[in-house]
Amino acid sequence: MPRLKNRLHERFAWLIAEGLDRKAAYSKLCPHVADPATLGYKLYHRLDVKSRIAEIQCEVHSRALMGIDEKRDRLRQMIEGTLPTKVNKRKDGTVEAVFDMLGALMADAKMAGELDGARVSEESEVKLSFEVYHRNHPNPPREWLERELPNKSWEDSN
Repeated sequence: MPRLKNRLHERFAWLIAEGLDRKAAYSKLCPHVADPATLGYKLYHRLDVKSRIAEIQCEVHSRALMGIDEKRDRLRQMIEGTLPTKVNKRKDGTVEAVFDMLGALMADAKMAGELDGARVSEESEVKLSFEVYHRNHPNPPREWLERELPNKSWEDSN
């Protein structure tokens, strides 16, 4: 479908496709109107605008950098601890790798749809305890000191 002839409608479709709601998109384009919610609703429900929004979203999704399988594979590596979840480059030139395995596990579960129907009732209590040792701790656990690092470093994969 070609671009919409009305520039306001085309820009509205792009804003909706980018994730704004109807009221915010319309008020961004026309800040002077008294009721952007109603006008945004009416514009959103036009057939040509709805089809243009769907086309834009399809185009954006097809341009994704990675397929779902590649994303899940990266998350699997982050969960295993072979790939860092975040890399911080400091001003002094040092590089710090952060391994957030729990965050990667949660992202993978959300991507797989495993958390859609999961709800924790208010009656049940979930308690988690973590042992966290800072970098200069006098007695870190022996397993940490004797742990063997993976052969392939994350720098080699880039």
